[in-house]
Amino acid sequence: MDIKEFKIKLDELISNSDNVFISPHIRADYDALAASIAMSLIVKKFDKEAFVVMSDDIEKLEQGMQTIFKEAKGITSFVSKEKVEQMLKDNSLLITVDMNKTYLSACSSYLDKFKNIVVIDHHNPDKDTIVTDYQYIMPKLSSASEILTELLICSNVKISSRVADYLLAGIFLDTAKFTKNASSKTMETVYKLTKKGGELARVMEFFAEDYLVDRKVQNLVSKTRFITYTAAIAMDDTQTIYTREELAKVADYLLKYRNIDASFAVGLTTEDIISISARSRGSVDVSSIMHEMGGGGNEFSAASQIKDSSLEETGEKLTRKLVPSCYKFPKAN
Repeated sequence: MDIKEFKIKLDELISNSDNVFISPHIRADYDALAASIAMSLIVKKFDKEAFVVMSDDIEKLEQGMQTIFKEAKGITSFVSKEKVEQMLKDNSLLITVDMNKTYLSACSSYLDKFKNIVVIDHHNPDKDTIVTDYQYIMPKLSSASEILTELLICSNVKISSRVADYLLAGIFLDTAKFTKNASSKTMETVYKLTKKGGELARVMEFFAEDYLVDRKVQNLVSKTRFITYTAAIAMDDTQTIYTREELAKVADYLLKYRNIDASFAVGLTTEDIISISARSRGSVDVSSIMHEMGGGGNEFSAASQIKDSSLEETGEKLTRKLVPSCYKFPKAN
């Protein structure tokens, strides 16, 4: 299905709905937030109420994300996941963006209450993908922001300079600053957004590093072990709690080194959940590795969350996936 065919069905579903809920993945990032804002603009074209469901503590988001959230309040309605159930109507529509897994939706507790669900994503589907007839999943595209830019243009929705900035930030994040999975089509999308007034200089301001966060990221980078000559795992050996974004920064950072084809950052994201962020230049399909560990993604960018395991056990399991003959995660010298 091409995007024009998908748009026809999407328009029909929005038109026939009582109201629309837009669900980014839990622990939203720039791509998920930008895509959600863009989707709300499409819904509003049909004079329908659109609500972006946020499951995150806004004050704990990165500073750039907080800036976008506060600015976007003027154009988008945000609701907490706790309020969704009381706002549901007989014919409410749910649109998920930047994720396709049941357990990643901010509305996971209410999925069975929606008559229709639309999934828009760029991560590979698997057994945990939301069951629906209305899917537009494009793993070869860089980001949900790239997909939503196309949808906005197809829908003749005006893209303001600030919304263009948000979408550029989503693409910038998911392509690791245009260094991976950035096709000619992606760069054409970037060009279109700059024509709409988006400026990469402003986008860079969203990503300005907090000193303490940077030190935390670099500390984990310093714990990197090479499982093979081309595969690296940065794994925490303390009880430090990381955000998913911090782990992603570590995995992205490791790809700057010439010999590394695949990188993995492993750490606690809550007291009982271990998260892995995986990145690849493309020669290693990290989505298949993360899928085996209960997660998913695409060949360039993937992740997983693990419960009931220790950091050491997780490191050893990941090591065995990379090199079957290895049974121990290498220790620091």
